[in-house]
Amino acid sequence: MDGRAKIDTAGKSVTVTMSTTAPDGRSGFAHRFTSWLRDPSWLTVQRVTFYSGVLLLAYLAAAIAQLFHAHHLIFASGAGVGGDFVNPYAASIAALKGDPASVYDIHRQHLQEAAVMGGKDFGVLGFHYPPMYLLIVLPLSMLPFIASWVVFETVTLAGYLAVLRRIAPVPLGLWLAITFPAVIINFMCGQNGFLTTALIGSGLLLLDRWPVLAGLLFGLMAYKPQFAILIPLALIVARRWRALIATAVSTILFAAASLAVFGASTWRAFIGSIPFTQKIVLERGAINFPTLQSIFGAIRMWGGSVEVAYAFQALVAIYAASAVVWVWQTSRPFALKAATLAVGCLMVSPYVLQYDLVLLALPIAWLAMEGFEKGFLPYEKAVLSVAWILPRVSLPVSQGAKIPLAPIVIIALMTAILRRASRREPPLTCSKHATPRVSRRPPHWSRPGLGSRPESST
Repeated sequence: MDGRAKIDTAGKSVTVTMSTTAPDGRSGFAHRFTSWLRDPSWLTVQRVTFYSGVLLLAYLAAAIAQLFHAHHLIFASGAGVGGDFVNPYAASIAALKGDPASVYDIHRQHLQEAAVMGGKDFGVLGFHYPPMYLLIVLPLSMLPFIASWVVFETVTLAGYLAVLRRIAPVPLGLWLAITFPAVIINFMCGQNGFLTTALIGSGLLLLDRWPVLAGLLFGLMAYKPQFAILIPLALIVARRWRALIATAVSTILFAAASLAVFGASTWRAFIGSIPFTQKIVLERGAINFPTLQSIFGAIRMWGGSVEVAYAFQALVAIYAASAVVWVWQTSRPFALKAATLAVGCLMVSPYVLQYDLVLLALPIAWLAMEGFEKGFLPYEKAVLSVAWILPRVSLPVSQGAKIPLAPIVIIALMTAILRRASRREPPLTCSKHATPRVSRRPPHWSRPGLGSRPESST
């Protein structure tokens, strides 16, 4: 433009010269980048489907190549096939042999893991779970190692997919649940991220219609209690008393069953192992600090003291708890309540690893469906996109560049959920004889883009 404007005054055209300043390269790039984040209009359904499919093929190709080059359960890199699965598998063997307490002895558990892998030493993988998890993994040793790993991951993956299909009952929702980078990571690691996501997600989905059953499922999260801390708080705030009582009863029965099966000695061994897990594994870096996907790990990675790391972790946990209290005591859509609780579960614990990020699928799905149905807010699709790809990039970036992407993105996702929850929804208008309906099919689905909503709309 030439910086001139024509103004019509009393029928006469007057040309006014206006001074303009051409943006320099940096400000121009910043403006374009901000606009791209604000509304990535290029992010169409077709492109999302294509790019996620390409990523899935790349994951599968890499996994198959590793398996082909594996020799006697050993990858070329020296890691074992099934990764961390050797830990619960060895624990199940010890439990079936009548020595469940030995899994909490780090040296004996190490020997048992080496025996499972044909005498190969892959480092120490401590069994840090409560004895309730031993009940879950007890049948694993009834099958050979590879078959047991595949069966465990497949069964829990089916539970994960069933939950995500219920949250996002559209073709793209199921496709993104399958291609979510955390899926292949959890499967190849032989970890329990699918189980955690299925229990929390199904409990939330059942909370309204079957609160007792929801509570029973929440109680099973006692196997990994660091991710269940906020669940009772949400139920108390929302006055879901039947679900809360069912959660408490389920937890007590779960613990009592493990006590009856494995004996008091196993529980004493577990309690005695807690200081080792806290001091050596978490605080002193037996698990490398860049591997931890929490703000605690970030502060320790940057050289901060244990006290400072716990202080920052406490601030993040308070933010998560405050968000849950605020959203769950309101009449906001249940999808936003569920998303707040799910992402909050990842914010509370200092002990979060890459495979635990499977749990991000729940808040991503719930927030995305809200956007599909009511229109996306500015920057919302960008946050969702980064959160979706996070499990693939967070560990390499934290290990290589010492940048803690995971806690940053998780906090940003919580903020995006609260931002949407803070907006006043427009009242539903309908005719006198009409019955309002809420469609689970996104109204923007047939459009080229994924649906946008102007910032000024409410």
